[in-house]
Amino acid sequence: MADAASSATATVPAPRPAGAGNNFPVDSESIRQSYEAALSASRRLAGGDWERLGGLLRGHVQLLVPELARVEPRMRGEQRRTARHVLAGTRHMLAEGNGTSPKGVWDLAIQCRALLTLYEHPGPLRATRPVAGGRS
Repeated sequence: MADAASSATATVPAPRPAGAGNNFPVDSESIRQSYEAALSASRRLAGGDWERLGGLLRGHVQLLVPELARVEPRMRGEQRRTARHVLAGTRHMLAEGNGTSPKGVWDLAIQCRALLTLYEHPGPLRATRPVAGGRS
């Protein structure tokens, strides 16, 4: 049943380069469509579809990691501890190269959902401190 991956990849932009940071805005709806496609596909997809969906999710994750890492120092309490845990797990997963098998794609989808949720709902943030010696 390649329809789930095909429809998801047809409506979602290609993965963005790692470390793209602010060069690309976070497209929450596209990211949500991608991880929902992976989570709802179960094991019905063909091998190439898993690889395509895994590449798409990897791109989303690579976009979200630096975005969440920029916000994490200003987060508070349990939200900050959760963000640190999710970021560490995601970095480990990316270093391992997960995302081509059904289980790897599933794991990437779970991480992607956690990253997006924390990015969109960081909780109350601490104010940023001005840089010492900087101009006003």
